[in-house]
Amino acid sequence: MGYKNIMVALSGRGDETPVIDEVARLKNSFNAKLIAVHVNDPHAGKMSMMMDSVGHDFTEEEIRDLFRNAGHEEIAKRMEVQILTGKLVHKEISKAAQSIDLLILGHRKINRFKDQFFDSEDEGIINTVNCPVLVVPKP
Repeated sequence: MGYKNIMVALSGRGDETPVIDEVARLKNSFNAKLIAVHVNDPHAGKMSMMMDSVGHDFTEEEIRDLFRNAGHEEIAKRMEVQILTGKLVHKEISKAAQSIDLLILGHRKINRFKDQFFDSEDEGIINTVNCPVLVVPKP
């Protein structure tokens, strides 16, 4: 079975080189189209009522830079990048992955306390998409 359309969901936290390396390997192995997706919070880059920022508002170029910094310049030039906006990351990614053959996610372990009360973001995505998902451990 080959994969023609591969999507990678990136958080942009700076620990995604293992994910990007695996994406590059599979993209090249299957000669697949690659779509990198990131979901910005609707309030990212804006000041909250507490006078702090809700988070960074990532751009397409910053997502391409993640690939360049991991040593994948050619892929960075040719891949499609989708910057989405939404409060519920799993819903946005699920909508974007409708015609995808394989979705690749990174996973960072959460501590035991949080594990008892919360699903990780990647579990929410896995529970809502309709395509195979490859989960790559992050440091």
